[in-house]
Amino acid sequence: MVRMALEKFLVKGATVEIHMPLIKAMELLSYGRHPYRILVTDGEGKVVGIISGRRVLEVLMGMRGAGMSEKKGLRGTLEEHVGVFMDECHETFLEDVGVEALLKFMVENTIGYAVIVDQSMRLKGVFLEVAVLQRLSRKRFGVGVGGFMTKEVISARAGTSIEDAAKTMVKRRVRRLPVVDQEGKAIGLVTIGDVLRLVLSELKTQSWLERDLMEILHAPVERAASPKTVSVRLEEDIGVAAERMLDNEVSGMPVTDSGGRVVGIISRIDLLKAMTAAIGIESLKAEIDG
Repeated sequence: MVRMALEKFLVKGATVEIHMPLIKAMELLSYGRHPYRILVTDGEGKVVGIISGRRVLEVLMGMRGAGMSEKKGLRGTLEEHVGVFMDECHETFLEDVGVEALLKFMVENTIGYAVIVDQSMRLKGVFLEVAVLQRLSRKRFGVGVGGFMTKEVISARAGTSIEDAAKTMVKRRVRRLPVVDQEGKAIGLVTIGDVLRLVLSELKTQSWLERDLMEILHAPVERAASPKTVSVRLEEDIGVAAERMLDNEVSGMPVTDSGGRVVGIISRIDLLKAMTAAIGIESLKAEIDG
């Protein structure tokens, strides 16, 4: 039985059954507050794997399952069962785990989620870093984002093709790219979910998956990117950054200097790590239990 302290943090989590077509997972990853990963179940609620936006993008780009795509085409590939493409779900914990243990796991491994199951591997819920940040969003820590951001900024210049941006996200294993102008100032942000949504939308306008995928991917990245760029300044408090992410329902954002140039990227899990470093795991747990 799920511990009471843990139960209040759990969310249902997006799922797809193993026999469903890959395009179903693509749809779930593309619309609304698109999740970055989806749990795969066996039809009886048991977790058997996980599929991420990166994995689906690899398939679309021909970087995974190329032989299948050549034989069956894009339409046939996307009609294949999710189980062909899923990965093993390593971030799984039994329901009697404590919140403090989950926090330590997430911080030490830079992973923003943990899957909670019962003894039979049936899904009980998902523990997300966002649930913790929601309870700390009005708190200030006296710590700026600059010390915890990713300083190596992987971005896409305006005019870069969607294909090149997508390949960069896959190869560099990042979920988002700031789109910057010649001065290095952010003019947009593109995520893996944005690319999947555009491709799915465009393909369905032309006799469902009959349109040439390359025609879509050769368009400039601005076509897929969101023009609304939520950012945080280098010196702003990590609590302010968390509040801004939650208010705008984003999982990461660019960090800018006084001139508006992008100098880093900060994500929700980065903020959780920063908060832990600032007050410690025990104090963090006490704050969110409060």
